[in-house]
Order: sequence, then C-alpha cells, then structure tokens
Amino acid sequence: ARLEDRKFMTSVVAMVADTGGTSVDDATRRMMKRLISPELALEYNMFGRHGKKKFRDLRLFNVVYESLKKNALTSNVNLQEAEKALSKWFSGARDRGGLRAARGHNRITSL
Repeated sequence: ARLEDRKFMTSVVAMVADTGGTSVDDATRRMMKRLISPELALEYNMFGRHGKKKFRDLRLFNVVYESLKKNALTSNVNLQEAEKALSKWFSGARDRGGLRAARGHNRITSL
C-alpha cells in the first residue's frame, strides 16, 4: 500500500537502483535478492502460471523496472527484456537458499 505513495515509491526505486549491476540479468538478480526471500520467490512467477502468483501485477514489478531504467548500464531496458530477466530469476527460485543441495540430497537418497 505504501508503494502507491509516489514519494515513497521514488525513494524505494532510488534505493533499489543503487544496487547496481552490469547487465539487465545481473541487475535484476542483485535487486531481487534484496527484495524477496527465497521462500517467497517460490510462490511467484512472472505471469502467474502453474498455480503460482503473478509478479507482473505487483507494484514491486514497477519498482524493479523503474530501477533498471535508472541504472546507467541498464537504462535502455524495455518491458519485454525486464520481464524476461525476471522470468529467468523466478525459474531459479527452487535452487536458492540451500534448496539445490536439498534437492540433490533427496535425489541421492531415493536411488
């Protein structure tokens, strides 16, 4: 609800943009790591497919997109590129926070 306040949104975008990054994918990774926990990331994907929640409709999507626009190295990003980078980030969610090791361990014990 606070992201509806333009002044607050502007300050959040400035803070998130300060995360930096050398490419759209790199900047997106760095920003999302600060914004969303690995557990919460498991509940979302970009477009809400496969029973997950839709990140594209959240104001947080606008925070990331506007932050990418503010970063000198990613300022030419378009909507499609931002969506693609975020989709890629969400697709790796199940391997974050030690979950990859847990998946590998489960696979070994089930053999």
